[in-house]
This record gives sequence, structure tokens and C-alpha cells, in this order.
Amino acid sequence: MIGKEEALEKARKYLEDKTKPSIPLPLSYMEELELIWGKKWGAQSEIGKLEECLVQRPGEEVAPPQEHLAWYQFRIRPDPKKCQEEMDKFHDILKGEGVKLHYITPPKEWLMKEPYGVQHVRMPAGPRDPGIVVNGGAIISRMSLPYRRGEEFWWAKKVMELGCPILGTVRGTGRFEGGNVVWLDPTHVCIGRSARTNQEGIDQVTAILKTVEPPVEEVRVVPIPGWLDNLEWPAGGFAHLDCVLGYVNDGIALVYPAGLPYDFIEYLREKDINMLEVSPDEAKNVACNVVALAPGKIMLIAGFPKTQRLLEKAGVEVITYDYTQMAPIGGGPHCATGPLIRQPGPKLG
Repeated sequence: MIGKEEALEKARKYLEDKTKPSIPLPLSYMEELELIWGKKWGAQSEIGKLEECLVQRPGEEVAPPQEHLAWYQFRIRPDPKKCQEEMDKFHDILKGEGVKLHYITPPKEWLMKEPYGVQHVRMPAGPRDPGIVVNGGAIISRMSLPYRRGEEFWWAKKVMELGCPILGTVRGTGRFEGGNVVWLDPTHVCIGRSARTNQEGIDQVTAILKTVEPPVEEVRVVPIPGWLDNLEWPAGGFAHLDCVLGYVNDGIALVYPAGLPYDFIEYLREKDINMLEVSPDEAKNVACNVVALAPGKIMLIAGFPKTQRLLEKAGVEVITYDYTQMAPIGGGPHCATGPLIRQPGPKLG
């Protein structure tokens, strides 16, 4: 992708003669992305250097009424103030690693009761879900569960405020959440199909992925086990692919096999992915949910010693942070970051 000055130079001769009617410029959308839209928006990687991302600071919305905990899939009621303090430290680590943060700030009134009169308890733990940014702009999700429906409006509002173009919005009966997206490289992506993302949503997003530059060559759909009425481990299943698959370095992934179909394990083997198997006791608390700051440098929730040893033995640098207060809300560092700009990172093979 060329920069602003190169784009202007390429167009210069078409701009010189003002005596004739103007003609379309010989620039592709991606060639003039930075010139028109301000930045080289794109995050089609899990491990390329993370430069800019969306985050959110938790508030009172993260603590629903005690009698409603099961509906929100909570076991205990979080303490909002302690959650704030914990997430502030997480954000400080990101900033210390050179990541530019952009805060999503829906009004408190909306977070507490809109659009269906229920609290939006998980948005601070999940800026990943209401949309994804691919080469050239954003794809807006359509959230699945009632206590998250509508977050996509505030996510879209923020990315538009930043100048990031919108390439498409999941609509109709499609459902799609960004936590179900795990990139293996800029042209190979895995998308989980679960209670939070259906096939129609995947199809709509896939159609856009085929048009980006370079186009995505392969979309691998991964069925994810979910819940019925029982949320007790392991019956509760998983909401998103990033709960059972974490890509940490070129050709290295954290996996929890019991949360994945066996043909997907075979697929990763065929791609020569070194799979580090997370133990059930740590997978239960989504140890696979990590975020890479750069190839081979990741953030992991503290308290997963087995997973940390696996990673370090594989040569991955691990930064841990406390997630005790946020743990009832779910997710981890992958969920809590919505990448806007990442370097492409290495290609498979």
C-alpha cells in the first residue's frame, strides 16, 4: 500500500491540466486510503504489531441486579469501582507498550437501560465484538444477545468519529460478533459459528472479506459448542472462538481441543500450526483469550501458570495482568481490545 505523498505523485499528471474536463484518478481505494481517510486502517492479523485499538472503561452497568445474574450468565456480582481500577491498569500496560487507545463512551443512561430496558454488562470487557476492522475500513457487527444488542451503534459512531470508513453492516437476520474472528494471517481467517454468530452473519462478512485488498483467500468456519439452560462447566460451552483459540506467534496457537471440532484440529495441523494445549482447569477461565502486542509478545491474564509455561517454552514473551475483578464479566485481553490498526504480520508457511 502506498502512502499519501506517493498517491499524490501518482495522480499529479492527471491534476495538472485544468483546461479539460476532469477524469477519474488512476488510484485504487487502498492506494488513496490514507490520503482520503487519514490513516491506513486495517487489522487483518492477530500477531502483527498492534498500533491503535478501541477500549472502554467499565462503570455501574457491569453490575446487574443480584436476582438477574443467571440471565446475564454471571455467577457473582462484580464491583464496578474495582473493575475500573483493574481495567485502568490494563490500559496503562497497553499504552506503555506504545498502543494508542481510543475510548468508546456511550452515555451512562444508555448503558444502564437501552434499547430493551436492560443493562449492557459486557461492553467494557468486549470492544472486540461490535465490529472488526479489515484492510480499508470497518465491518459493523449485529450483536446476538439482548443485553448487548445496540452496542454496535456506539462502536460504529466511534470509528466514524475517528475517520475510519464503514465497509458494511451485518443486517437482516444475520448475527455476528468480532470475538468469533481469529486471523492466521492477512488472507486466512477462522470464524466461529456459535450462539453469538450465525451462518448468515458469516456469509455477509465473508462477502466483504473477498473484496478487500489483498482479498481473503480462505474463511474457515468453526462450529463452537454452546449452552441450553445449564451454564455449569463444561455444559455452558463457549460464546466465541477466541475463548478456545489464541494465535500468539507465527505458526503457534493456544488451543482448547474440547471446545473445537476435530476436523478443525486437523486443519491447523495441515497449516503446520504448533498447537499448545491449554489444560481444562485454565481453559475454563478462557486462558486462550490472549492479545498479541507483536509477533511472539502477548498479554495473558495472571493466574494461568500452566499456560504461561507452555508459551514461554515456545519462545513467546508473556506480560501478565490481574483480571480478578473483571473475571465474572468474562473475556480477557483479546475481548477487551478492538484493533483498528495492526501491521500485517507474517504469512502462513
